[in-house]
Amino acid sequence: MQNTHSLKHLPSQYAIDFIADYHQQLEQKNLNYQHLLGKLKKDLYRLDFMLNADNKSWMEARGNDYLRNPKLFNYAPLTCICTVLSEVFKEDDLAELAEKLPEITLKKALIRLNEFKLH
Repeated sequence: MQNTHSLKHLPSQYAIDFIADYHQQLEQKNLNYQHLLGKLKKDLYRLDFMLNADNKSWMEARGNDYLRNPKLFNYAPLTCICTVLSEVFKEDDLAELAEKLPEITLKKALIRLNEFKLH
């Protein structure tokens, strides 16, 4: 397990900005959530969004709290948001991913991530 709060493990600012922009797509009517998850997953891999980091034990101990209580994202540090996103998107099956990461939870995470964008 890596140090979750270490800034050296964060993705690039470009990757953070790009992924944060997905929060706008969650506002669309007639949203195909599984399709959006598939696109987001491809972009996370393309941008190397902490996917080589091993934070599985942190996710089990602390990260799942964010999935159960999305309000925690309101004040979450950047490192935690990135770690949760990178770990949850390691799930292969999009249907299981959609069940594990409800739309409201992803929206909260991306809105908070958006606050870390360089404008």
